[in-house]
Amino acid sequence: MITRADVAVVGSGSGGKMVAQQLAQAGRRVVLVERGLVGGYCPYLACVPAKSLLLSARSQLSWVAARAVRDEASAHRDDSAAAAELAGDGVEVVRAAARRIGPGRVELDDRVVEADAVVVGTGSSPVRPPLPGLDDADVAAATWTSEEALASPDLPARLVVLGGGAVAVELAQAYRGLGSEVALVQRGAHLLSKEPAWVGDVVAGALAADGVDVRTGDPAAGVAPGELRLESGAALAFDRLLVATGRAPVTDGFGFDAAWLTDSGALRTDARCRVTEGLYAVGDVTGISPYTHTANHQARTVVGELLGRGRDADYSAIPRAVYTDPTVFCVGATSGARSARFEVGGVERAALVELSRRREVTGAVELFVDDAGVLVGAACVGPDADSWGAELALAVRARLDVDLLWHHVRAFPTWSEAIFPALEELRG
Repeated sequence: MITRADVAVVGSGSGGKMVAQQLAQAGRRVVLVERGLVGGYCPYLACVPAKSLLLSARSQLSWVAARAVRDEASAHRDDSAAAAELAGDGVEVVRAAARRIGPGRVELDDRVVEADAVVVGTGSSPVRPPLPGLDDADVAAATWTSEEALASPDLPARLVVLGGGAVAVELAQAYRGLGSEVALVQRGAHLLSKEPAWVGDVVAGALAADGVDVRTGDPAAGVAPGELRLESGAALAFDRLLVATGRAPVTDGFGFDAAWLTDSGALRTDARCRVTEGLYAVGDVTGISPYTHTANHQARTVVGELLGRGRDADYSAIPRAVYTDPTVFCVGATSGARSARFEVGGVERAALVELSRRREVTGAVELFVDDAGVLVGAACVGPDADSWGAELALAVRARLDVDLLWHHVRAFPTWSEAIFPALEELRG
């Protein structure tokens, strides 16, 4: 059986769903193929439930209440509403595995879809480190991926988190706030190692203040049932072991040419998100930036290209946010450039918060400029940094210089006032 379409979309994560929906709304015949949850992992087993647990922990909800809020926020992991929404826009949703068998041809379980363009959004999957003992049956039964941690009906008494990236630190703080004893093990010297070292150190301090046992620079050496051993000889007892050591693009089994893949296994794309003639890719499978907002940006690029109003994707100012307390917000190049930093606790807003909450405000903003004085990057850590840092993301994208930013008036008393002293230092 052959089905004809203008566009076939493989994978219904944020990017794939947006491509299918917007092209169908524009009158194109679209077939969307999904073998898992329609809508991808973000709304059900990633971004949405993670932020829900963090907010519940800060509100000091019980585990039972937090679990109920999480499940409601993630639609109880039921994708029927998302599938119905797509169908209502005219998208044909097919629940099946897919394999590319030639230009514009995708083989499903019971048919072949022939399309003028194929868009791939197959996402990523958790990476399992080569840790001795991890494949032991008893250990495996007590091991979580982030998806399992975000769908668990139970609160573990003792949780050990392996990893130091965004997922690891968010879930460590969330579970600690909800009542678990938590230890976090990061093989490197700093958490959030892709950002300036001070960023990860501030987050490590915040986790420690919350009662998380943070172990950096002491890699895991092996695991036995109920116990993670470190290279230092220390042992950490656990009821659950959360492995959050990264994710890899999902490309196996889809019929992609080896020449299309990067060394990390991602689909290599051009500025229009094109892999080859008639084949496009969006989201984690491209290996460019593992964020929903990046996938959405790529989706808009592909939709524009297929509707004849193409414009290059621009990754120069993709925000990198971590929703711990304090929040982390980074953008652009945060190394190899002249920089200046100012502590967030030095602004009037911090003094007001400290008086009302009796809690010290931690964090800082660091700005990075090139030789011409143009802002090329920023690292922000502090309360609501994802909101007040957005100004800097726009500035990086627009290539604004220090002098213009210095003359911009910011409201008093807001967190964004922390930007001004750093600009003054860079201005000289």
